[in-house]
Amino acid sequence: MDQARASRMIHSSRPGLTRRPAVALAALAATGIAVAVQYQRTALTRNEQAQKNSPDHPNFYVSVDRSGGGI
Repeated sequence: MDQARASRMIHSSRPGLTRRPAVALAALAATGIAVAVQYQRTALTRNEQAQKNSPDHPNFYVSVDRSGGGI
């Protein structure tokens, strides 16, 4: 078996995302979006808890509906 053919067999049998950069890019984008959504959700929850438990204004906390609906 010559060297070029052996090299092709090794590279073709190795699985991975390097042969499909579009799949790798899509996976990276989906992961980035999931991390961003989780960070935003955590930040909103943390901020709401900080406002709710604030020692400066204990009786003025009003939970806000974030669905976009009216009063």
